[in-house]
Parts: sequence; structure tokens; C-alpha cells
Amino acid sequence: MKHKTLFNLVEKLGPSLIKLLMGTLRIKEYDKHNLISAKETHGTVIYTFWHNRMLIPAYTHRDQLIHVLISQHRDGEYIASVVKQLGFGTIRGSSRRGGMKALKKAFIISKNFDIALTPDGPTGPKEIVKDGALYLAYRTGKPIIPTVFLIKSRWELHSWDNFMIPKPFSQVKMIYGKPIFVRSKSEIPEKRDELQKALKNL
Repeated sequence: MKHKTLFNLVEKLGPSLIKLLMGTLRIKEYDKHNLISAKETHGTVIYTFWHNRMLIPAYTHRDQLIHVLISQHRDGEYIASVVKQLGFGTIRGSSRRGGMKALKKAFIISKNFDIALTPDGPTGPKEIVKDGALYLAYRTGKPIIPTVFLIKSRWELHSWDNFMIPKPFSQVKMIYGKPIFVRSKSEIPEKRDELQKALKNL
């Protein structure tokens, strides 16, 4: 009963609260040419960003029918219910549950829609890239766009990822990194390091 009540509250209030808070932020985009050129050449892209910063793209990239890989855990159920109302598609699965099925679905969807995922989700370790995004990039031929959100003033929760909630009117820098391509399966370890550095150092 508690889970159902909480789910209903999140589903009803989540999107409105996100829009209310995020609408106060001073968000500036940097290096958007990296994204524009990748989309012009390849049609669709794979956005990657850290799990603890997902509130920002939930607002800035709403209503674009980007499809988000979301875990089948209970927390994922809450997230999926909110992002659907913000104009995202959802693909359910993670490295532990339904991962291969989710990647196969993402492979098909990526032909027409951008994909977004958190390479350290759904349970960490915090800010450590796992192979899901890289394998998807290899299978689809689509570029990974490392996307960094620098939040000047924020609260951090006591969760595995220290989930970040921007304080009202905070400054936020949204930085698009250079596209990362995975041409062969053997490149995955090298490209994992490249993505790790991009998300840490941008």
C-alpha cells in the first residue's frame, strides 16, 4: 500500500515540481556544435550523463521523444512514470535485469529516436562508466554524446550516487562533449576510458 501511494504521488506531482523548480534555473549550453554535427551526420545519438544529474536533462530535453533506458527496479518505476509525462519514451532494463532485451529494443528505436542512459546506473558505483552505452554504440553505429551538467548550487541526497537537486535560481552549465564512436567490440575498453574522462573532465 505504501508503495502504491508513493507511486501515485510521484506520478501526479513529479512532472509539475520538476518544471516549477527547473524553470527558475539559469542554464547555459556550451559546445552544442558537437551535438548538432553528430545529429546532422548520423540522424540520432546516444546521450550519456551521470545518474545523479538526471533531473536537469529531464527538463531541458523534454518533449523530444528521446527514449531513456530505465531499470526494472522500483526506483525505475517512479522515474519511468515521470519522464513519460515529460515527453520521453522509456526502455526498461539494466545490466542485472532485462539488459539484453533492453539493448535489442534500443537498437531498433535508435534508428528513429535519440537514446539516453546513465552509464553508472542504476546502482553504481557512482560516476564509473559501465559497458552498456558503449555496446549500444558499437551495435548501432551511433555516436555517444557525453553530456555534463555542472550545478553551482545544489542539495545532495544520501543515496548511492549523492543524487543532486538544484537549488532554485542556481546556475547550470550544460556541456556537450565530442562524439565518441565504437567501431569494433575490441575498442570497448579503450572507449570506456574515453567516455569516463569526458564525463569527468568536461
